[in-house]
Amino acid sequence: MSQTLPVSPPPSPPLHQSTTAKKYLSPAPVSYPQLSSCTWALEFPELQKACFLARVCEDRPPRYYQLRDVTAILQEGPTCGLTALSMLLNGTPTAGELLRIAKELRYTNNGEMFSAQNLFQLICDTLKTKKNSTTAEAISAIKPHPTTNGILATEANVNERRNVLAAAECELHQGPLDCAKVKSALQEGACIFVPYDPDHNHSPCLKYGHKAHWALIIGYLISDNNELFVLARHGKAKNLAVWSMAALSDSNANLIEFEQPKGYPDCDFLLPLGGIGGDLGLRERAIIVNKLPQAHLYKYTMN
Repeated sequence: MSQTLPVSPPPSPPLHQSTTAKKYLSPAPVSYPQLSSCTWALEFPELQKACFLARVCEDRPPRYYQLRDVTAILQEGPTCGLTALSMLLNGTPTAGELLRIAKELRYTNNGEMFSAQNLFQLICDTLKTKKNSTTAEAISAIKPHPTTNGILATEANVNERRNVLAAAECELHQGPLDCAKVKSALQEGACIFVPYDPDHNHSPCLKYGHKAHWALIIGYLISDNNELFVLARHGKAKNLAVWSMAALSDSNANLIEFEQPKGYPDCDFLLPLGGIGGDLGLRERAIIVNKLPQAHLYKYTMN
C-alpha cells in the first residue's frame, strides 16, 4: 500500500518551451468565446477554458504543465471505464467492442466497472501482445478507425497504435492517490484511470460512492503557488477537466457504497465481492499505465 505524503507537486522538469503544445491545444478550426481571465493561455483555448471553468491560474500562469494528446469520447450508457480505455487507445477498440468483451469475461452487465481489479485485468489483456492473451487476440482483430484525431490513419499511425499495445505497462495502485508514486508516474508521462464521485459539474466530490465514475488522467499542472492539479478526460463531457489532486484523492478514498443510478432504475449492476468499498472494489484504487509513447506528450514551462 502506498503511504500518504504531504501534498507537494512533483519537481518541475528542466525549463523549456514546447511549440508542439500549441499544436495540440489550439485545434483549428474550433473557435472559443473570448475569456476575460487565464489570458496566459490565449494561444491554448482548450486549456484556457478548462482553467477558467475551474478557477485555476486565473491571473497568473502555471509554473508548468504537461498533458497527453487524448481525444475526448462521450460514453453511451454506464460505460465510463470502458470509454476511458477506448480514449487511451484512440478509439480502437470502441467502448462498445470493449463492452462485448467485458460481458464475455463476466466483468459487467451493462458496462459498469465497479471492480478496479476487473478493469485492471481488462486493460492488461488489451495491452498484451497477441500471443500472450486471448482477449488481446480478439481486440487485435478489430480493424482500426480510418482516422486518428482527424488525421488519415497511415500505416505508420496504425503501427504506432499497435506499438502502444506492445510497450505499455499497467499497474494496479492501492492506497491514497495523492502520494509520491502516483506523482512520479505522472511526471514520467503515465496515464491513470481513477474512480471518483463527480459533482454536478463533474468535479470531484464526496458522495460515498453513490455517483462513482471513471476518469482518465492525462497530465498535470503546477500553479504559481505550487498546488498540483490533474488534467483529465471522462465520458460525460468533451471539455478538458482541471481538478485539484488533493480533492480527487479524497473523492477516490470515499467510494464506500453503491447506490442504484437514478437513470437506470431497472438495471442489474454487477458488484464485486465486498462491494465497491471492499478489496476488489474502487476505494483507494487507481490503474497506472506507464511507458506510453513520448511523441504525444506535450510539455510547457512558462517563463
